[in-house]
Amino acid sequence: MNRKEKILVLKTFKFGESDLVVHGLTAYGARIGFLAKGAMRSRKRFAGGVLEPTHYIEVAYKERFSSDSDPLHLLLEAQLIREFPGLRTDYDRLALALHMVQLVYRLGQQGVVDSQDLFNLLGNALQATETSPRLDSLRLQFDLKVLATQGVLPVEPAFVPWLQAGLAEHATIPCEVNARHWILSQIHSHLEHYLGSYREHSESKNL
Repeated sequence: MNRKEKILVLKTFKFGESDLVVHGLTAYGARIGFLAKGAMRSRKRFAGGVLEPTHYIEVAYKERFSSDSDPLHLLLEAQLIREFPGLRTDYDRLALALHMVQLVYRLGQQGVVDSQDLFNLLGNALQATETSPRLDSLRLQFDLKVLATQGVLPVEPAFVPWLQAGLAEHATIPCEVNARHWILSQIHSHLEHYLGSYREHSESKNL
């Protein structure tokens, strides 16, 4: 059955000589994977780098059913909706954007993304990254909010201003240097524990 879906592209990698594997996040917060046959050669179906990570695109695909929990559907065509051009004007902006999509991709690898809030958060964060004057604060806030959407962030007074504020306010949130360093250490610890625990659970099921 042929379907259409709007996705944020999380990761793309070469498969064979001319094919690409593409992973994206749907508006419902689910990760979805595609096999784009001949994508390295086809300028008509996949023109202008449409499948690059961070792009917001509409895809037409043939649905595949498999016993695999993460099947690759056959990608027929993709059209660019928004490319976030400001991300590619500066190395640091692009690096942060790639961190964001990579983090969501890693969550998806463990089967733990299933939230429309996460899709909205990622889209708004990519938009904010285009013009942010404080990329360090934006990354801190994004990582905290990602953990919050997954329900694993403990209640800490230091987190509250970052979680309550919108992404557009990230540059104005007051935070002392020592508090910032502590928050960053907590983010790192919780992400490693969260992703690691799911990785171990996944591996144990495959033994």
